[in-house]
Amino acid sequence: MAYEVAVQSFFDSQIDWKRSPASDQNLFPDFVVKKVSELVGFGLQEPEPLDVHTEAGTRLSPQEFHSQLHQNSEELRLIDVRNTFEYDVGHFDGAIDPGMTHTAQWPRFVKDNIQDLRGRTVMLYCTGGIRCEKASAYLRRRLKDLGDSSTPVFQLEGGIHRYLEAFPDGGHFQGANFVFDKRAQMRSGSASVVGRCSECSSPWDTHHGGRVCAVCRALVLVCDACDATSSGEYWCPEHSEMKGIYHHFLDRFSAEELQLQAGALQSCLAKEVGTRKKNRRNTLRKKLMQVEARLAFLTDGAGASPAPPIRRCRACERPYSECPGSCWGFWRHSAAE
Repeated sequence: MAYEVAVQSFFDSQIDWKRSPASDQNLFPDFVVKKVSELVGFGLQEPEPLDVHTEAGTRLSPQEFHSQLHQNSEELRLIDVRNTFEYDVGHFDGAIDPGMTHTAQWPRFVKDNIQDLRGRTVMLYCTGGIRCEKASAYLRRRLKDLGDSSTPVFQLEGGIHRYLEAFPDGGHFQGANFVFDKRAQMRSGSASVVGRCSECSSPWDTHHGGRVCAVCRALVLVCDACDATSSGEYWCPEHSEMKGIYHHFLDRFSAEELQLQAGALQSCLAKEVGTRKKNRRNTLRKKLMQVEARLAFLTDGAGASPAPPIRRCRACERPYSECPGSCWGFWRHSAAE
């Protein structure tokens, strides 16, 4: 309560505080309050900064949002503004997943889908309502650029958090609400498992900090059974075509295996054409150079044999037994633990 009073003293308007029950464990190991120029960064080069006070969408209370969803209109476009790994474990029924691994990809989704969104009823939601402020403002500005000021853009005020408070049985929300602290997720009273293991497709909705994409380190849903028999390298939906050919740790492969990887990376690189594929090409080129360097190291006689298949953490590269995913975001252990 003292924290709320201290923070509120810096602002003229009333803050919408959200509270949740929690255990006595340290949920935020590195709790820091900072003043930043942009809470949700899109990396935009706009002539004028987005003003969420005047450009954001119309805010709907959980009850209004629920009622709108109940109409189930074919002209409705319900969009989840969170990352795919958040969507995977829980989302509103019928919601669109933009396929993002980070929020800065929202402008790409808008560019690709704006013609479909024009003239529809667009409804956005996120965890607590913060990302929707920026996302709705950006969408409305792009619609305005097309001369469209009539497409209604709504957003869920208070996000999934407030919705589940209003509808404890889950309402139209299915599964769990992903949160970035050590609770990992919040569930309604009747939440079902909507997630699926990316390896075996069994029902699974528990993320683990050690099960991340080998390319971008986004969380990947992998069940305990599959993880127990795995090398620990996985691939998110955005990088699924790199499965088996893009590996973070190369010292466990023989020269023959590395040659196969190099060929597969070259083939994959040749398919990535166009200006929008620049980052993807750079990622593949960098990995190809690493593979070729490792291969040269092994084949010139100076290299050692492949390292024993000891599993290591993708993020910090320590043996997995020392860091079983506990270095990921807020899930990492504090020095006192």
